[in-house]
Amino acid sequence: MDITATFLPVGVELIDNVFPTDIVFHQHGTKVYDPATGTVTGTDTDHAIKAGVLNRKRVEEGGTGEQYELALWVHHGATGLGFLPTTEDSLSYDGFLWRVTAVDPTYSSASLIASKITARSA
Repeated sequence: MDITATFLPVGVELIDNVFPTDIVFHQHGTKVYDPATGTVTGTDTDHAIKAGVLNRKRVEEGGTGEQYELALWVHHGATGLGFLPTTEDSLSYDGFLWRVTAVDPTYSSASLIASKITARSA
């Protein structure tokens, strides 16, 4: 039995319809350096999707410095991310840019189902 067919629709329903939050996920492609021109090229792709935001937290770093952290779920259905996020990626949420620091856990069976992403403010 393929559990993807059972659980992916649940993830899609929860993230897209029950706890929908608009984000733009920035998938960063491989960068290539051309020594002849000195330029770095690469392909970045933006994905406007829904996410289930779990929480945001703020931690004092001493003095006036603070670090912000965000935890959210994304699904890997047709309206979500069709790929596994990496720590090279980032996302825009609530007017801020967030850098992905962890993708854990990711649920999958025959294909990807959902991933929890932790990100820090950039």
